This record gives sequence, C-alpha cells and structure tokens, in this order.
Amino acid sequence: MNEETVIAIMVVSLFSTIFFTLYYYFQARNKERMALIEAGLDLSQFYKKKVQISQWLRLGILAVGIGIGLFIVGLMTQYQVQPITAVLKVSIIVLCGGIAMVLASYIDKPKQDRD
Repeated sequence: MNEETVIAIMVVSLFSTIFFTLYYYFQARNKERMALIEAGLDLSQFYKKKVQISQWLRLGILAVGIGIGLFIVGLMTQYQVQPITAVLKVSIIVLCGGIAMVLASYIDKPKQDRD
C-alpha cells in the first residue's frame, strides 16, 4: 500500500469514528429522556440554565502553567549538570500544563457552585 492510501484510510476511519460516537451518544441520551418521560419523572434537570464557565480564565491559567514549565526547562538547560533528554523537557512542560488545568478547574468550581 502506498502512503496516500494509508492516509486516506486513516482520515476516513477518524471521521467515521467521530460520527458513530456522536450518533450513539445522542441516541442513548434520547432513549434515556424518553424512559424518564414514560416513567413520569421530572425533566427539569435537563433544561436548567447552564453556568457559563470563563474559558478565558482557563486558557490564561493553562498558558501560565505552560510558561512555568518552559521556564523550568530553560533553567534546567542553562544550569545542567547532566545532559537532559528532550522527553524530559516535553514531559515537564506537559506536567505543568496539566497541573494548571487542574488548578483552573478548582478555581472555577466555587463560581459554578454559587450559580
């Protein structure tokens, strides 16, 4: 198989996976709601006003976390005693970004509880 065929198969597989995942998700959600309606239960939990989460706050905290990771990697590179691998550098940046995302969710949680 040549490279174009493999890429085409991968693209078609990706889009079909996304499509079928969304299809079965919405189908299951619809069946669940219909079962609740048939049981005579309250559907207000599905139609509550949703809290708008500040995406800029989360994005800013993520950017600060990645910046801290880059700063740590820069310090390690400048003052290295032993050679530092590229995998370690990338993992430190990703770890700091992940910690920043967890921190952003904890900061945003009290805002959701108030509303």
